This record gives sequence, C-alpha cells and structure tokens, in this order.
Amino acid sequence: MKIIFFGSGKFAVKILETLHGGGFKVWLVVTQPDRKKGRHLRVGRTPVKEYALNNKLEIFQPEDINSPEAIDELKHKEADIFLVVSYGRILSENILKLPKLLPVNIHASLLPKYRGAAPINRALMKGEKITGITFIKMNELMDEGDIIFQKSLRIEPSDDAVSLDDKLSTLASESLAEVIGLIGKKGFEPKKQDSNEATYAPLMKKTDGLILWKDTSKQIIGNFRGCYGWPGSYTYYKNKILKVLSMEEAEYSQDAAPGQILEAKDNRLVVACGKGCIAIHEVLPESHKKMEVKSFLAGHDVKISEKLG
Repeated sequence: MKIIFFGSGKFAVKILETLHGGGFKVWLVVTQPDRKKGRHLRVGRTPVKEYALNNKLEIFQPEDINSPEAIDELKHKEADIFLVVSYGRILSENILKLPKLLPVNIHASLLPKYRGAAPINRALMKGEKITGITFIKMNELMDEGDIIFQKSLRIEPSDDAVSLDDKLSTLASESLAEVIGLIGKKGFEPKKQDSNEATYAPLMKKTDGLILWKDTSKQIIGNFRGCYGWPGSYTYYKNKILKVLSMEEAEYSQDAAPGQILEAKDNRLVVACGKGCIAIHEVLPESHKKMEVKSFLAGHDVKISEKLG
C-alpha cells in the first residue's frame, strides 16, 4: 500500500517512524518549508524533515500545498492513502480526492470534542480526565470528517502538554496497522460525527500562559499543565515577568486577596488564588536563568502580603 505522509510537528515523528519501520511504503514525506526562527533567525527544519533526511525518505516542501504544481506532483505518485498528522496547512478538495482509497487525518482528541489546532493543551486546561486519538476521513472542513477509528486514554494528574503529546503519539502509532487494515476492508464505512457535540481547541497564544490569580487553584494548575512547554506560564513580580516552571496546589488556611504572597521561605512561594492556594517551586525571572524558589528568595527581598500579577 503506497502512503504519502503529511506532517511537520514533533507529534507526527513517532507515527512516521512506525510507518517506515512497519512494512508500509512511505512514498513521499510532505512537510512545511524550512523557516528562519529564534533570536538569531537561523533556518530550521521541521522535526518530520529531520527524521525523513536521516532515513533517506523522499521529501516535498511546497510553499503552497494547494498550488497546481504541488497537486501535479502528488497526483503523479498515485498513492493509496494520504496520512496527515500535525502538518499545519489546510488541504483543498482537489488534493483530498487524489488518493485511491482515503485521505486520513490523525487528531489528538476524541472528536467531535476539541476540533482545532491545540486539542492536547485545551483538554488539560479544561480539566478533562479522558482524551484519545481519532482517525478521520478528511474533508475540506476542519476536523469534521467521518470517524474511521478512535481510542481513548486516561489523563493522569501528573500529565502536562509535553507528556500527553508523547502518550497520544504513541497511542496513534500503535493503532496504525489496525486502522490501515480497516481502510482496506471491503464495505468498511466511517461514521459521521455528531456536530451537536463539537467543542473547539483554538491555536495557543502567548497570552494563554498568563496566570490569572482570581481563578481557583485547580483552574490555575490546569492552565499550567496545558501551557507547559509552550507558551509556558508566567506572572509579574514588581512589574517584571516571572515565568513559573513548577507549581502544585497547597494547603493554607489564611484568607487573602488573589495573587497575595502568603509564604516565602525554604523552597516555597505560596500564593493565594480566587479559591485555594498555589505553591511555586521553580521560576525563571526576567533576564535571568531558571532557578529554584529558594535561590529567587535569596536574591529578592520578597515580603509577605506583596502581590503577584
């Protein structure tokens, strides 16, 4: 079975690796063009391109995947399946009708919940206990295609956006052979999504990481887990950004205004929330390196009753 793989982000790499090492013919790897990034604007490759280069897979990086030239290139490959994972571009109807069997997308949620660009982050931010992966037959609408296969996964209290991304990528990889077998079965029909049950997971923004101390401690922990990795969680101390790298809920009986510092000793900076408290253990002050809270306290005259935010 000839497969063209579309992917760019880290989530897609393990899936491509499983395909390539599992006896399936990866005819072509389509990934986004190299881009300048970082403070020094160095040209960076996508994680998928790095894997493809290291494994001598043919690579295609069109600036416009929906251009006539790109469509011609894909058409000539005569693929059975297009497998799209964290590619980052919308595919036109003209592309989706090219594969002989199906264009398939792997989405990191139990659709129709969390359609959109950031399903892993948003599920954590909403305090979900269960998530999963969904394989869909793609159409021209965002994550609205018919469902081929789903598998659920429990979200552990220790999970964050980085660990859950890895778990769901593994789950999708382990399901590949079963799904490709289903697609090849005569008479197999994907089932329609119930759009009345749909929820959405918009693209993450830098501002999503701002800690809102008026929220409950549970909400703040959920946002911290969902923003872990990028954009990260941050607050303000004396009008300077203070990134928070480690936190947990804390027991504290004193009533205080949201954002007020209740304790600043040893390796604990305890802060009041709208309901409950948070203990911060590791921070990254503006223009400094990351440090444990005890080092931060040693270099700053932090006073009880001062406020963050």
